Amino acid sequence: MKKLWGILTLCLISTAAMAKIDLVTLPASESSQVTIYNSKDLTLVRDTRRLTLKKGDNTLQFGWENTLIDPTSISLRPLENADKIDVLFLTYPARVRQVGQWQITSEIEGSVPFEITYFASGLSWRAFYMGTMNEDETTMDLKGYVNVSNNSGQDYTNTQTRLIVGETRLIEEITFLAQRRYPYGPEIPRFNDGLESEGLGEVLITNGNMPIMTDGRLMFGRMGGGMGGMGGNGGFGGGMGVPKTYEIKEIEKTGLSEYFLYTIEGTEDLTNTWTRQLPSFDVEGVPVKSLYKYDDNRYGKQAVCFVSFANDSEHELGKTPIPEGNIKIYRNVNELQNLSYVGQSNIKYIPVNEDIELNLGPARLVKVEPLLMEQKTENYTFDKDGNIDGWDDVETYKVTVTNTRDIPVDIEITWNMGTDAWELTYVDTASTAENAITYKKHDTSRGRFTLTVSAKSEKTFGHTIRKYRQQRIEAYVEKMQEQEQ
Repeated sequence: MKKLWGILTLCLISTAAMAKIDLVTLPASESSQVTIYNSKDLTLVRDTRRLTLKKGDNTLQFGWENTLIDPTSISLRPLENADKIDVLFLTYPARVRQVGQWQITSEIEGSVPFEITYFASGLSWRAFYMGTMNEDETTMDLKGYVNVSNNSGQDYTNTQTRLIVGETRLIEEITFLAQRRYPYGPEIPRFNDGLESEGLGEVLITNGNMPIMTDGRLMFGRMGGGMGGMGGNGGFGGGMGVPKTYEIKEIEKTGLSEYFLYTIEGTEDLTNTWTRQLPSFDVEGVPVKSLYKYDDNRYGKQAVCFVSFANDSEHELGKTPIPEGNIKIYRNVNELQNLSYVGQSNIKYIPVNEDIELNLGPARLVKVEPLLMEQKTENYTFDKDGNIDGWDDVETYKVTVTNTRDIPVDIEITWNMGTDAWELTYVDTASTAENAITYKKHDTSRGRFTLTVSAKSEKTFGHTIRKYRQQRIEAYVEKMQEQEQ
């Protein structure tokens, strides 16, 4: 906050002598809070500070140069003695950029806590996770983290951090509002065209949003009462420094209709241009299923490794949604807890009680190799002119599955036929029932094999696909109808 609040001064203007101005250094922040809406470049900032007021009129001048504050969102309200203090209006001096002045009338003298609230851009957060599976890949220890990045142009010191999961709709982007030339209206307000060159002063904007000429002020506000509307406690403070070490913090999660709020325990220093890593959760023994998939229509000629679990109580989770982010998966390989890298994937937003399947990329130690052994056509049909109008394509394959891992693996092989009129027969060469291959028709155009391959071994099976073409499709339909009856 040094870049912002270093130029923030409190001007106490005497009602008897407007020419005499006393400048008072603004004290440090007492409490602070930032709420980051990650779906948009939007952060709600709340800052509580004690201002020393004089009886009568007071002017609080502040600037936001080199920051990404939205000046249209700034509000100010007293947290004590609100019935004796009126925040009248906010003015923007003529031909001065990124500076505003609050006009305050007070019936009391002394120190009063105020809350300054506004929207800013430049802060963001991203979740990421690390999963460590046990040796046989049946359970996983799952740790969650949050990276909070600050590129807002200002420091947030000793601030409470809150994170919002969910889509946010903005009519105007905060970065545009923060960087345009004038706080209100277009870049050059149409109703003010030519006024500066003629030295006619500025525009007053009242509650009715009607432009009124004044003696040198652009104003937006109201008479009487506290000026604000966002309310609440919090905000941020200033100060630079290297991020400190941290402990695992508890994150309070609260449902907010279409949004979900994560409140990180305690306070953090969010220094400008720095990224802080904050621990989110640590869950042990999450049941998982490791599965290899082969589907050349979707993944090409390589088997792909998947790990799946559910965000529910049976999987030691299910208390809150899981934000989208990146996850890296490792595996314990021995009693010394040495790790081997399995793969990584992006996680989409996972509501409570929903399953998740992580695509960890191509497998290095598991291979599926189909080999076309024979291809032929048969069962021709002819039209009245003797031309071929139907036939069967018959393809015979030998499939070899190799597992060079030190644990058994489950494999799912999906075969895309490219037609809805087909039949598949296969030969399982397995010698024992426990190594048997399961086959089923997955949908109208795909068949699916599931099998388990022992550690450091391979398995071979064969299958034949018959595809009915053109007029032969009628024979296929009749055959299916007979089977249904």
